[in-house]
Amino acid sequence: MRKRVGLNFNMAAGMISLLVPLAAVPAAKPAFSWNDYARPHRLVNVDGGRRLNLFCLGSGSPTVLLEGGLGDDITTWRNVHAELARTTRVCGYDRAGYGFSDPGPSPRTAEALSEDLERLLRKARLRPPFVVVGASIASLHVRLFVDRHLDEVAGVVLVDPSFEHQVAVYEKVTPAFRTSAEQQIATFRSCIKGLAAGAPATGTQTWKDCIGDPVPGLPAAVTKALAARVTPDQYRMVLSELLEFEGRSSDQIDASRRSWGDLPLIVLTAGGTSPPDHDQAIRNTVWMQAHDRMAKLSSRGVNRVVPNATHHIQDSRPDAVIAAIDEVIAQARTRRSR
Repeated sequence: MRKRVGLNFNMAAGMISLLVPLAAVPAAKPAFSWNDYARPHRLVNVDGGRRLNLFCLGSGSPTVLLEGGLGDDITTWRNVHAELARTTRVCGYDRAGYGFSDPGPSPRTAEALSEDLERLLRKARLRPPFVVVGASIASLHVRLFVDRHLDEVAGVVLVDPSFEHQVAVYEKVTPAFRTSAEQQIATFRSCIKGLAAGAPATGTQTWKDCIGDPVPGLPAAVTKALAARVTPDQYRMVLSELLEFEGRSSDQIDASRRSWGDLPLIVLTAGGTSPPDHDQAIRNTVWMQAHDRMAKLSSRGVNRVVPNATHHIQDSRPDAVIAAIDEVIAQARTRRSR
């Protein structure tokens, strides 16, 4: 999806970074170009002919699994995908209805998304151990996956993750937030209706709301290929994820929650790029508290603020995401060799 639709609740700018880059000499970057995102790679049959687009680079263990935020196809990881693959195997995929993947059955709950990931790994014969990376709303089904497969997971990185019952919590501390949440839902519904009428002309409201300007730096071939994949079905998947986020998906996380022992875990919190307004500052405090709680899922978990980072930290500060994943990989290898 070309239009960025992630749940964007950034921290204020100017916070101190606690990131500690991993000191290592990287191998050569795999042969790779952003133009590679202009086509599907391995279309894996996960369920009765329904296929998910899987794109792996590099080799080695553990395998890193990349899960993007709401509406984000695998191009969201373009700044980190090949860099990480210098040292191990790194796999991104388009969730159902995103990018080159087929739509899936509704509702798109955390459980349904976790089960899709389970099927993908099994059908693609990707073997554990895994380091699982989840951004924004994907943190819910990533956490559910880890709860269910703790013996197969070597480490976790959560990139500015959303948290369960988030909308209700935000509405409690800043009542006006409900309006913005409802506006986002209304926009998605409008996109489903508008795109059903055919490809919108550039500059129209449907184009602005549902497709938007190209992602900076992406080759024209990628932009064109992915814009052609922006369909009512894609927005149905996105809308279903969002609607379930506050209800069943959050309830599933509550029911599933367990200790992750001493699993390597880093939570990255976006430090923001400008001072927040009053309500945003209140929500930022709640956001930080939620990330601190997530870090406590493991005795080794930490929450680190990334200065000058937007909600899509993998775009604005890819170096911080790479450093965190590399650190977790190193911890996972040390832990496994004990």
